[in-house]
Amino acid sequence: MMQIDKLADTMFAAAATVLGRLVEQSAVTGASIRADHEGSIHTDGEELVALSEIPALGAQLVVRFQRDDLAHIVGVMLGGEESVGELGPMQLSIASETVSQIAVAMAERLAENIGASTAGIHAELCTDASLLPPPPFQSYSASVQLENDLAPRIAVDFAAITLSKLGSSEEPAPVAATAPYGSTKPAPAPVAAAPAQFAPIVPTQSKKTPAGQANLDLVHDVPLQVRAILGKTVMQLRDVVSLQQGSVFELDKLAVDPIDIYVNNILIARGEVVVVDDKYAVKISELNPQVG
Repeated sequence: MMQIDKLADTMFAAAATVLGRLVEQSAVTGASIRADHEGSIHTDGEELVALSEIPALGAQLVVRFQRDDLAHIVGVMLGGEESVGELGPMQLSIASETVSQIAVAMAERLAENIGASTAGIHAELCTDASLLPPPPFQSYSASVQLENDLAPRIAVDFAAITLSKLGSSEEPAPVAATAPYGSTKPAPAPVAAAPAQFAPIVPTQSKKTPAGQANLDLVHDVPLQVRAILGKTVMQLRDVVSLQQGSVFELDKLAVDPIDIYVNNILIARGEVVVVDDKYAVKISELNPQVG
């Protein structure tokens, strides 16, 4: 089996291919750096975290992106050259689909390289850190250089259980002198780290999108899960198992409150329930609502 660092290099090449296609620019990966992550990964900071599932291996991969990098990428996808700044609900939905596609491509490349099936591989943005595998992680990061001088950095984390599924017996590298992922301070050179070798990548030439024109054609046909949430509640286990037909329990919303509408687990709107042709429907009353 290939060494983990070599696997990571090919995975970053797959990530560059997908990112280049989404922004319609040539994309080339730089040298990967190993910087193991000893602690838990947080999903509420300056990073967006995607969790990939590889059913054939029974393994998970964690792929991390800098939030500022994704804001720039979304700006390019929307036809501009500048960052969109703060990621609102709609921009976050685009970023979520972007990171999911990249994470899936990286997981598929990993499976292909070790001869495992790619069937059922999927990924999504993770906002609940408790769903992530526990530390420590064997981690690698690399930059993807785009034509517009943007160089987003991507990190991939292999949990111990994933490494065991891959048959790796490597020991975690020391991380005491390593700068945190995304830090602006230069980190000391890794001890005894050999430079990674990359096969040449031929950029795919594609049509430029005029400024101001949305550049989302490649993701327009991607199916998104839309959920309308009437309300929620918290119940103790004894109450749940005692539920019977005809039981009634209260939700956390009043009858006059609007319902929440989520796309890929991101709140994008609120609305009211209506009936259309004997089916429930939702009439949008507020877009990009503040989470509260």
